[in-house]
Amino acid sequence: MEYKDLHIPVMRKEVMHYLNLKKGDIVFEGTLGGAGHTVEIIKAIAPTGKLIGVDLDSQAISTAARKIKNAGLSEYAILKNDNFTNIKNILRESSVKSINGFLLDLGLSSMQIDESGRGFSYLKNEQLDMRFKSSEGIKASDILNEYPEEQLREIFYKYGEEKWSARIAKNIADYRITRKIELAGELIEIIKRSIPLKFQHQSGGHPAKRVFQAIRIEVNAELENLKKVLKDCVEIMAPGARMVVISYHSLEDRIVKDSFISFEGRCTCPADFPECRCNPVKKGKIITKKIVVPSDEEIKKNPRSKSARMRVFEKE
Repeated sequence: MEYKDLHIPVMRKEVMHYLNLKKGDIVFEGTLGGAGHTVEIIKAIAPTGKLIGVDLDSQAISTAARKIKNAGLSEYAILKNDNFTNIKNILRESSVKSINGFLLDLGLSSMQIDESGRGFSYLKNEQLDMRFKSSEGIKASDILNEYPEEQLREIFYKYGEEKWSARIAKNIADYRITRKIELAGELIEIIKRSIPLKFQHQSGGHPAKRVFQAIRIEVNAELENLKKVLKDCVEIMAPGARMVVISYHSLEDRIVKDSFISFEGRCTCPADFPECRCNPVKKGKIITKKIVVPSDEEIKKNPRSKSARMRVFEKE
């Protein structure tokens, strides 16, 4: 199996349905990943439309370019090895003033999990890097070895919703006194020692899943970047344009949900606030009153799609 064939796109039919594209549209795809949705999008908007595809992972850019070329669609795509939070600059560089569609699939591609060698998977004993762009920023191992115990505890609890965060952080701090944590296997053993056996699989999945998620979010500033791109994107969407976002855990989904509510002009302040402080302005409407999830058939074919949640907003 080639690297490019490992990724299975999530909810491809649903994505195309909700994007509601037509010939001539300009679409921004902020997370190319394995380019599972990309070719279908280009087919829907060619020959007069354009796709602007972005990913921090240079391998994702290479994979997408290869797939698009093999489909004979290269002239309809602009690919950028960049952060989707730079959407305004990217569009300016591409001489684009507004977009008709926006797709953000926030899940790790199967390529990143299975083939990147950067420690995204808790099923492989790889170097703990976890950076989407391996030439920039702090590595996962640096966080584990340099952050104070209190900060680690906060990250595991806030970003991983890990109830054993205090014990895990303490055991990490104790372990690194004598040696640095460099490999996924070392971290997994620390986590397993920190969680009583009867609780390790209580919430389903691997006992290290939540901590790995939390570290990856911290390494790549994922939640802050998501808030920023949604805010910037809605400003440059053309009337009738749709924003489709697929998230994979509650922290991401909450940000998307609250952002879309705000874009509808509704207050998102905490219930105990005496008055609204977010001052929302109506920019359009939410298309998906309920989240869209993969079908049972899709989950059976691609178990990694099980946690996917899609929300859609339309600019007025």
